[in-house]
Amino acid sequence: MQNLTVGADGTLKVKVLDPRVTLREGKDSLFQPSGTAIVIHEKMDDDMTDPAGNSGNRIACGVISKMSK
Repeated sequence: MQNLTVGADGTLKVKVLDPRVTLREGKDSLFQPSGTAIVIHEKMDDDMTDPAGNSGNRIACGVISKMSK
């Protein structure tokens, strides 16, 4: 995913499209048997340092899962 920039007031509204992944079944699906999560860090990823790009503390996270019908 690309870096997201939060405003000075602490809010962010964004629609994220990433052609490298899908929320459907298949090779690039985010629904994996071992699970998938999204983690938001406090700073921008420097695109050099592993594993988290020197992006600071984790400030939010969530599990990506299918909704029950």
